[in-house]
Amino acid sequence: MYSVHNPSTVAPPASNYAQALCVEGASRWLTISGQIGITPDGNLAGNSRGQMEECWSRIFALLDDAGMDKSNLVKITVFLTRGEDVGLYREVRDKNLDGHVAASTLLIVSGLADPSLLVEIEAIAAA
Repeated sequence: MYSVHNPSTVAPPASNYAQALCVEGASRWLTISGQIGITPDGNLAGNSRGQMEECWSRIFALLDDAGMDKSNLVKITVFLTRGEDVGLYREVRDKNLDGHVAASTLLIVSGLADPSLLVEIEAIAAA
């Protein structure tokens, strides 16, 4: 359904993502709003890792609800409030995506909608 594009004429990705993806023949697109580290019972997962894991859990639940899974992810955008969490984010992302790559953008921002939020992840999937 999609092909990864990391041409040799462009510097390689800094981690496990694609510089570009070409989607062909998709009949359904799912745009996932920014997900935050709020657990199903409404509590904030305490630290950066917990919030990241909860974001991915929510994304996977939304994909499942739409009859998709992580292999349908084509674009991920992550917002971190702490630059020191970049390595941790990549570790958590790679564990959760288990080898799947998507186009990706990572931004370090001064804050999110609530000061206690450390990460927000949005995504686009195609099937």
